[in-house]
Amino acid sequence: MSTLKTPRRLLVHSCCAPCCTVPLERLKDEYRMRVFFYGPNIHPREEYIRRLDAQRRLCDRVGVELVEGAYAPERWEQAVGPFEGQPESSHLPRCQACYRMRMQQTAEQARSDGFDCFTTTLSVSRHKDSKVLAEIGALVGRDAGVTYLDVDFKKGGGFELSVHRSRELDLYRQDYCGCRWSLQESRQRREQRRKREMST
Repeated sequence: MSTLKTPRRLLVHSCCAPCCTVPLERLKDEYRMRVFFYGPNIHPREEYIRRLDAQRRLCDRVGVELVEGAYAPERWEQAVGPFEGQPESSHLPRCQACYRMRMQQTAEQARSDGFDCFTTTLSVSRHKDSKVLAEIGALVGRDAGVTYLDVDFKKGGGFELSVHRSRELDLYRQDYCGCRWSLQESRQRREQRRKREMST
């Protein structure tokens, strides 16, 4: 009698292809995966389309099914708008509300589609605290009745691997998290660097 087990079904939340390369590569032998692209925070719409197109290219290349969630920035504004003015940080309500919204939708999608568990590619980023993500994931997973797979994908050189893979696969790689505030912050950082370089 065969002792081989059918891999569990995992729904992977993603909002950009580069960060998605690492989870798909590391979990491919253990899980049957589907990518759930959900990024109502992404601004402007042209940026959303660029990221979605890159995600499609990646999923087609590695043979993983892709499902696109609704692009509803107005819902995101309702959830996160009260925290306008806060800097980008996993430890502040602005980003936590954003994480919660996206992970909650992923958990509900996982439950409705019969998945065993869900996770997010957000932990690949060096700017995201995996402990905060794990707490939110466990909470929304419990509410939805589906398990959150807690993996800090940045460990073991995960972030560096995502950069390497995105270059290797010629994937569009953005320079800000996604929302209009993070875009402004990114522009401010570039301007500050430019001024420092000019003064040296």
